[in-house]
Amino acid sequence: MSGGWRGLGRRRKASPQPGPVEPENVGSGKLGEGISYSVTRRDGTDGIPEVDITYTMTPEGKARWILSAAYENRGATHPDTLTAAFELAEVLREQGSTGDAVEFYRHAVTGRRTVLGHGHPDTLKATSSLAQALEELGELSEAEQLTRTVWAEQVRASGDADPEALTSLARVARLALRMKRTAEAERLVREVLAVRERVLGQEHRSTLSSRNDLAGALRAQGRVEDAEQLYRQVAEDAGRLFGPADSLSMHARGNQAAVLAHQGRWAEAEQHYGTVVDFLVRTKSAGHVDTLSARQNLASVLHGAGKVGEAEALMRTVVDGYCKVLGTDHPHSVAAMRNLAAMVHRRGGRAEAEALCRKVVAVYERRFGPGDPRTAEARANLRLVMGTDG
Repeated sequence: MSGGWRGLGRRRKASPQPGPVEPENVGSGKLGEGISYSVTRRDGTDGIPEVDITYTMTPEGKARWILSAAYENRGATHPDTLTAAFELAEVLREQGSTGDAVEFYRHAVTGRRTVLGHGHPDTLKATSSLAQALEELGELSEAEQLTRTVWAEQVRASGDADPEALTSLARVARLALRMKRTAEAERLVREVLAVRERVLGQEHRSTLSSRNDLAGALRAQGRVEDAEQLYRQVAEDAGRLFGPADSLSMHARGNQAAVLAHQGRWAEAEQHYGTVVDFLVRTKSAGHVDTLSARQNLASVLHGAGKVGEAEALMRTVVDGYCKVLGTDHPHSVAAMRNLAAMVHRRGGRAEAEALCRKVVAVYERRFGPGDPRTAEARANLRLVMGTDG
C-alpha cells in the first residue's frame, strides 16, 4: 500500500526543467517483519518539494500484521483471530515454510474446537490442513490420526457417501500406503472407488483419481503389471475426457513412468517423465515443488539408463531448487541430497558425497534425534561413502 504528501518547504523560484526529474531516495527501513517503507523526494515544477512514502508488505508480513492486530484487539480465541492464524499458516505453507505453518495450524485447530466445536466445517478445514502439513513433514502417524478424526466427523454429519468424507478416507488410504500397510490401503481405496463409481459414475474425475490410487496400492504390493495397465488407462481416460494436458492425466502418466522404470523400461519412462516435466514447467513454473519432484524422478531414470552426467546435472538443479523454495531441512530437500550423494559416490566423487551425507545426518539428528531409525540409516550411508564400518 502507498501514501504520499506534498511537503511544506520554503517556496523558491521555479527554474526550467530539462525533463522529468528522477526521485531521490532519502530514507527507507522496516516497520516490522515483512513490512518496509521507502521515502523519495523530488523537486516539483512549482519549486515545492514532493515527497512520497511507499509501504510494502509481503503476503507473510500482511498475514502476521492482521493476526497481531486481531490478537491485541479481540483476544487469542476470537473467531477472527483464529481465522487470521489459519490464513497465516496457509501463507507459510504455500511459500514452503511448512514447519512454521504447523504452529499456527495447531492454534487454529485448538481454538476452533473450543469455540466452534469439533465438527464445525471451519474446525475440520483447519484440522485437515494441519494433517496435510504434517504429512509433508513426514509426521505420518499424527497426520493419519487427524485425518481419521476429520473423516469420522464428516461421516457423522453427512454420511459415508459425502464427497468430502470420501476425500478424507482417500487420504487415510494414502497415509496407510506410505506407512507400508499396503493391504489396508488397497481395501480403503476400493471402498472409496466403489462409492464414487456408484454415486458419481465411471468417468467422474474423482472416480478416475481413485483408480489412480488403486494402481498405487497394487504397485506397492508388487503387482506392477496390473498397476502399469491401470495407470495407462487412467491417463488415457483423463486425457480423453479433460484434455491431453490435463493434470490428472499427467499425474497418472508420471506414476506409469515410475512403474516402467521399475521394470527397466528406461526409454519409455524417460519419455513419460519428460512430458510431465514440460507440462509442469508450462502450468506451474520451473521452480515449483511439483516440477522439482518430476525432475528428480526424471534424473533417477536418466541415471538408470546410464546417462549419469545428465542425471547428476539435473539432480543438482533439483537440490538447489528444493533448498531455495523449502529450505535445507525440508524432507524433500534432504531426499534430493541423499539421491545426489548416491550419484556422486557411484562416479567416484567421494569427498562431495561425504559432505552431502554429513548434511543429511545433521538434519536428521536435529529433526528426529540421534536414536531415530532414519538417523541411523543416514549414518550408515555416511559410513558406506567413507568406506568404514564404524
